[in-house]
Amino acid sequence: MLFIKLIFMDYSDQIKAELKKKHIKVGDHVVVKKDVHTFEGILMPKSQGRTDSLIVKLANGYNAGVDWTKDTKVNPASGKKETKKKAALHKYKPDPSKKTVAILSTGGTVASKIDYKTGAVSATFTAEDLVRAIPELANIVNIKPRLVFQMMSEDMEPYHWITLAKKIEDEIASGADGIIITHGTDTMHYTAAALSLMVQHPPIPVLLVGSQRSTDRGSNDAAMNLICAAQFIAKSDFAGVAICMHGSTEDSFCHIHDGLHARKMHTTRRDTFRSIDVLPYAKVEQDGTINWLRTDYKRSDKKRKAHIVDRFDNKIALIKMHPGFNHKILEFYEGQGIRGIIIEGTGLGHAPINVTDDYTKHHELLLSTIQRLSRTMIIAMTSQCVYGKVNMNVYAPQRIMRESGVVEARMTPETALVKLGWSLGHTKNIEDAKKLFLTNVAGEILDRVEIPAYE
Repeated sequence: MLFIKLIFMDYSDQIKAELKKKHIKVGDHVVVKKDVHTFEGILMPKSQGRTDSLIVKLANGYNAGVDWTKDTKVNPASGKKETKKKAALHKYKPDPSKKTVAILSTGGTVASKIDYKTGAVSATFTAEDLVRAIPELANIVNIKPRLVFQMMSEDMEPYHWITLAKKIEDEIASGADGIIITHGTDTMHYTAAALSLMVQHPPIPVLLVGSQRSTDRGSNDAAMNLICAAQFIAKSDFAGVAICMHGSTEDSFCHIHDGLHARKMHTTRRDTFRSIDVLPYAKVEQDGTINWLRTDYKRSDKKRKAHIVDRFDNKIALIKMHPGFNHKILEFYEGQGIRGIIIEGTGLGHAPINVTDDYTKHHELLLSTIQRLSRTMIIAMTSQCVYGKVNMNVYAPQRIMRESGVVEARMTPETALVKLGWSLGHTKNIEDAKKLFLTNVAGEILDRVEIPAYE
């Protein structure tokens, strides 16, 4: 997730007494022996959980918890004191022959540092930090890091998208050849969609990069994702907003996903992101090999001026249709001053509006509520199916909803929500906002659906 968030507690009094006796502090290199097992690594601060166990970071990057008993032995590792000396680090020097990439961090970073004495996460974000964490970057591009936010992606608001759009504008003006935005994966596709609409006709690539595995795990994917993003910027002529993440569960390649047509598909897999109803732009390997899957992208041209349209109205909602849906849910949102609603319908865009027996009589209330609300707000239909788009011309109930004022949103639900707020941010007039919502501004509306067979 490119963010380190730990809640720190004290070790038990018994453990603290033993550590004090051995002159061991958090951050020191230690050897812990228990029964027939030996654990060597860095003594970590105690996070949530039991206080009567030691946490040791092993050489493979994983943390080991060792229950503390009378037989547990802990000693300083011979000649190793991690907190007593600081590794020499040469001052980072840009190479004028390489492209310059601005790296905007939105929450922690792979290069963030934990102060093992206090448990706090350092907010420093320098070129030296990045090169120390991922030395390969310096061989690919010049890097210019900027710390924008320090937050989890689920806490992001549209305000933060607007701030990012302005930061992108600043970096373009400063002459950057590309921009990488480090971002948590949970809402990365929302941010990518927002920036695709807010930063129109960018002259350079803007890549969002995240990590599914935390930096204390041997399977961490942040480094490879960043390396592939840097290689793609260095060796391609691409311009636009996209996502760069693992393309398989192995450390083999990354996909460059269209920022308007991508979705997080798995809670933990490193290849969690998929392009929805379109192909990814490309496959990128760590050595810089690029295998293009699409050619319909804008070429980079630093003479082109980006058009920043950072407007947004947050009075929007995303609702999922389901059996037993109650029309009063829509009325609740009406009472909250909501100006637009995205409905995730079933299949091609269905909602329960048919009356077939006594148990479905309330369905007519849903239809009448939709008809009434469509006069004062935007009601748009998308599909809760992951792949495929709505089509409200196939079945009679859909045509009835369309005639009642519901409009098609041939986008993913996440992109549809972002497009709705962005459109409403332009005007107080609902009809004008509806026209903008139905206008294909940045390629967000798909007329043709591709079969996503690109593995």
